[in-house]
Amino acid sequence: MPARRFALAALAVLILLLGGGIGAGVWKGGWEPAPKLALDLEGGTQIILQAQSRDGSPIDAAAMEQARQIMSQRVNAMGVAETEITVQGGTNIVIDVPGQLDQETSSAIRQTAAMSFRPVLGAVAPEGTDEAAPSDAGGEASDGGGEATGGDEEAEEAPADPSQALFSGLVSDDSSLAPPSSAAAGDLEHPAWSMDWLTPEIQTELMSADCVDPRAQQERVAQAASDEPVVVCDPDGTAKYLLGPEVVAGSAIRSSSVGSDVTPTGQPTGYYVVNMSFSDDAAQSFSEMTSALYNGEGATGAFGIVLDGLVISAPEVQEPSPGGEAQISGNFSQDEASQLSDQLRFGALPLEFEVASEQQISATLGADQLEMGLIAGLIGLALVVLYAFAQYRLLSIVTSSSLLIMGLLTFGTLTVLSNIPEIGYRLSLAGVVGLIVAIAFTADSFIVYFERVRDEIREGRGIVAAVDHGWDRAKRTILASDSVNLIAAVVLYLLSTGGVRGFAFVLGLTTLLDLLVVFLFTHPMLQALVRTRFFGKGHPWSGLDPARLDREVPAYAGRGRVRSTAERGRRGGDTEEERREPIAVRRARLEREAAERAEAETTADDDTEEQSR
Repeated sequence: MPARRFALAALAVLILLLGGGIGAGVWKGGWEPAPKLALDLEGGTQIILQAQSRDGSPIDAAAMEQARQIMSQRVNAMGVAETEITVQGGTNIVIDVPGQLDQETSSAIRQTAAMSFRPVLGAVAPEGTDEAAPSDAGGEASDGGGEATGGDEEAEEAPADPSQALFSGLVSDDSSLAPPSSAAAGDLEHPAWSMDWLTPEIQTELMSADCVDPRAQQERVAQAASDEPVVVCDPDGTAKYLLGPEVVAGSAIRSSSVGSDVTPTGQPTGYYVVNMSFSDDAAQSFSEMTSALYNGEGATGAFGIVLDGLVISAPEVQEPSPGGEAQISGNFSQDEASQLSDQLRFGALPLEFEVASEQQISATLGADQLEMGLIAGLIGLALVVLYAFAQYRLLSIVTSSSLLIMGLLTFGTLTVLSNIPEIGYRLSLAGVVGLIVAIAFTADSFIVYFERVRDEIREGRGIVAAVDHGWDRAKRTILASDSVNLIAAVVLYLLSTGGVRGFAFVLGLTTLLDLLVVFLFTHPMLQALVRTRFFGKGHPWSGLDPARLDREVPAYAGRGRVRSTAERGRRGGDTEEERREPIAVRRARLEREAAERAEAETTADDDTEEQSR
């Protein structure tokens, strides 16, 4: 199969896959058949959060900016694109979410309390019918260090969840990193993991707390002091924990990532783990807690990770963490591990926030502006097609077809990106501007290619050879031009925010699609057309007619030889009839002109000789 047919077939398969995927998604997966619109074109939900310091101190701008960045990272990690998060009035954070606000995004935005790490002193059933006693915090390691198993026999078959996880520190060979033999209590009356906190009063509170509805206990936890034990529920209301005082604040987490779980021999288990590390200031405190729990100095061997008054994970310590680095495992799937990692990384805020208001907002630009933008794009597209027809005659068919293919690929790609939850792209007015600008970039690639082909024809090559040689020269120029555009789009995307990012994203995407269209459609299509009689013979309306391209330079004749204008029987002032005269007539005319020039030279020499006498 010729290369041009292979390229056209590959493009056809790509378009069919793109269209078929969208159709299947609309039919079975609840996809939208078109790209979703951003806040400026569709409207959405606005939430205003009011900040409060934990100790009553004044709120500074740096803490507000840090909180804004963490909230932005939370939302972006969920794939909610084109969300605007700004600081207003010094103490308010305004969050504008496009479209209908789903429950998952709403929960992520409202998670504004701090995260903390506390040792588990005990765990009971959520309704509190069992007696309070130290437990294994929902799971203990098997002899082989494998899955976490609970007291219920069915727990072995149930999938792992964050509340039944295993913890293992990343043990270092450096003995200087080892914690002291006994954990320091600091300012606390007892070590945070000590059973001395199990007073009758706290056991009564544990028994009376109701975790069937976790939200009822969540507010009490938010108001509890960090140096006192507290009763906390898990998000599903399936367990109730008694936790000791806070050992490490969630803001001390330096990094958190997802990795593959492996056996001691290095073989992958098919599950995922969460790796985390702490800042230098908190690493020692965390190390002391894990060492004490590992050595059996605590009421249990587990610690709880509390976010917004709920225990998101309560792993059992299997190894101490002398270097401030740790790993949480528990037969996690990739989604479960990613969710826990995001909660660890983006959970802690430097301030406390409460929801001041939540309301629906209308589109700031609306359907009228979108319609005007689309009309402007259609006008620009029509002008490009008219110019191509005036300049390249019927060769403009390639231009129009390429622009059509470009439009289909762009529409399909944006639709897919909009419907993938992990990406959640939304088209803003800035993105519409990027699409309009892309028309010019695409047309520029065609012009470069066609002019290179015409240059080859002017230099005396046949039309088929001119297409091949012109492509070799044009593709380097096209690649260089699109590379500059792509670099500019990437830099603009990384350094900008808001609507400018939407423009940069569309610009980069259309640049890549431009290369795809030129290589898989424009060049193969032109190769196919010049093998037809109409284009291959240079019809006057083909746009490749050598007679209309004014060959005013010597033409290549092969083997290092060129033919001058006179040898080709053409002069700059010849009429159209003279340029297309038969060879015999042209030869007679050239002989006559040569004789006339010789006679004129002889006459001139005679006149000069007579004057000299």
